[in-house]
Amino acid sequence: MKKTIFSKLFILFIAFSFAIVGLLWFLQANFFTDFYEGQKINQMKLYVEEIEDQIKKEGFSYGTQENINDVASILNGSIRIMDARGRLVYQTGTIMGITRVQAVPGEIWERVYRGEGIIYKLPGDMRRLDTLALIRPIDNHNYYIILQTPIQPIEEAISIAQQFNLYILMGGLILAMILSLVFSKTITSPLIKLNKVVREMGDLNFDSQWDDPRQDEIGQLGETFNFLSNELKITFNELQEELNKEKNLDKMRKQFVARVSHELQTPIALIQGYTEALQDGVATNEEEKEEYYHIIEEEIDRMSTMVKDLLDLSQLESGNFKVDVELFEIAILIDRLLFKFDVLVKEKSIHLQIKGDLGETTVLGDEYRIEQVLSNLIQNAISHTGNEGKIEISLKDLGERIWIGVFNEGPAIKEDDLSYIWESFYKEKDKKIGTGLGLAIVRSVLELHGSQYGVENVEGGVLFFFDIKKSNT
Repeated sequence: MKKTIFSKLFILFIAFSFAIVGLLWFLQANFFTDFYEGQKINQMKLYVEEIEDQIKKEGFSYGTQENINDVASILNGSIRIMDARGRLVYQTGTIMGITRVQAVPGEIWERVYRGEGIIYKLPGDMRRLDTLALIRPIDNHNYYIILQTPIQPIEEAISIAQQFNLYILMGGLILAMILSLVFSKTITSPLIKLNKVVREMGDLNFDSQWDDPRQDEIGQLGETFNFLSNELKITFNELQEELNKEKNLDKMRKQFVARVSHELQTPIALIQGYTEALQDGVATNEEEKEEYYHIIEEEIDRMSTMVKDLLDLSQLESGNFKVDVELFEIAILIDRLLFKFDVLVKEKSIHLQIKGDLGETTVLGDEYRIEQVLSNLIQNAISHTGNEGKIEISLKDLGERIWIGVFNEGPAIKEDDLSYIWESFYKEKDKKIGTGLGLAIVRSVLELHGSQYGVENVEGGVLFFFDIKKSNT
């Protein structure tokens, strides 16, 4: 059977009521009489000490006698004071069976004479109440005081109180039912609502929110679940994006393997074919032989470049590679690269411009790797720029860093491709050239330099950019 909060609260309140009433019953039956007698004894001792102090100060003056009479009246008992010879000095108050003090056992008087204060109980009969008696020396044994007070019968009062406790128990049970109902609704209503929110979270619906304005612990728990739901929603969306991205990357890896296999097979087949042709003497003259050798050399260079890119990327992404930081002039590096690509630029009649003059600006970085970055970006710009198109290389001094941008005129990159363009093995679907490793190498090199980098579709074309730390010297 499922235990609800209501049933638990109901059982708790019932058990609490039984425990309280049962405890009262047990204490009244077993300890109340002793407690009552103990209180009477303490009261008698206090009054005896008060009387003794007054006798020491004033003797049996009128004030002392009035005080003794008041004590006897308060205790509803009697007080007798005798001197050291046993003669009665003062007596006041009446009590049934007062003459019984004369029958105090001799051993008690012997203990009193030795300086002890004795308290004993005189049992009553049908007409008399039980009596408590206190006998002790006062004023340095000059006097002896005998104080007696009746013990009221409390058994009947205890019996009545126990019967009354039964009514208390019945009322407590009814009150427990009402309180358990009220408390359970107060507690369970928000918990049911909160449980609904949690169930929605379990079903991956993170739009369900706790909207109760209460400020207690349950309200704080609801706000915590709202925070958790929002964080899970963000994390879940990011994870979903990563999963989709991983699926696309896995697909691109498979496509890359097929593409590389095909691209390697082509030069291998060509090299094999032309080599066999040379061996079989197919080439009839030196000119044809030179042409065959030239084709074989081009295919070998193509394979070498592909393998080199793969090795570079593997090294950069290994996590163990460290850049060789040195000082070099960025403008000289760019001029050297432009000279290298001059032939390709002229073949396509590309208008190449450099915007910004940094002069002799020295930067910190691995010159070989930064040259590799710029080479890949410029090669990429030339590849995506049509005949008589435009390429701009922009340089900006940002204070502590140098910003470098490579713009090429041409079609924009598709939005679906922008999030994957820096990944390894990436190639746009409609692009058949290259291996998709160039921008992955660019990304790895720039991250090792702590550079900020990116790509944007701008008016008229595409802009790739990155920054590099400037030397302070």
